[in-house]
Amino acid sequence: MKPANSKARALLAKLERLAERGIDGEKASAKRKLARLKARFDFTAPAPPETGDLFAGFKFNRSSVARKIHSFNGGEFDIANCVKWAIESAAKIPCIYRNGDLLAEAAPATANKLAGIAVHIAESFRALLRQFGTVDGVNVSDRNVFVMGLYDGMMNERREVGQRLPNRLRLEKVRRAKKKAVAHAPGLNIHPYTIGLDLGGQIRFSAPLGQITAELEATIQRHLPNATDG
Repeated sequence: MKPANSKARALLAKLERLAERGIDGEKASAKRKLARLKARFDFTAPAPPETGDLFAGFKFNRSSVARKIHSFNGGEFDIANCVKWAIESAAKIPCIYRNGDLLAEAAPATANKLAGIAVHIAESFRALLRQFGTVDGVNVSDRNVFVMGLYDGMMNERREVGQRLPNRLRLEKVRRAKKKAVAHAPGLNIHPYTIGLDLGGQIRFSAPLGQITAELEATIQRHLPNATDG
């Protein structure tokens, strides 16, 4: 067998989550795919250290001055909130949202760093939401739980085993989600939150946008009605 590379290990983690927490046919399908994956790759060697964390290797410094780091349009309140929460949680820099602009109470060098982080997160969310919105039957509620999954995956705020997947009519802070789950999004045989969860981790670790959108497309194709089990 081949030694497991980073892509194989990422797929292993994804399938293990689905095998443990998936709904309906997701668990059985994930277990079959896990068996095939383990037959192809050797996972006995230690995993290489993770690199590329957006927030790693930089000293974030606060300031009494709030500096602009990114702008959002009127329909991006959910994306803006996710960028704000991520910065406040990971960098410990307070942010405010004013007239479409996200401002951070950060020293100049820190503000520049946060501007780059904000661009990466926002552009990744925008591209994935555009792509997700092309699936037949996806509605506003599906978008909300997809965004929640992206945020949870990006911040490694995994839901506990047995905790229901979210069903929210509007986006609230992900950490406080306690609502009951519903069935899959129309047109997909997988919960939107589960899709977002796996992609969010890649955003955090600086995966290229093309790679993330390609994985979303592959996931959508696998879980459309009548899609064959690959």
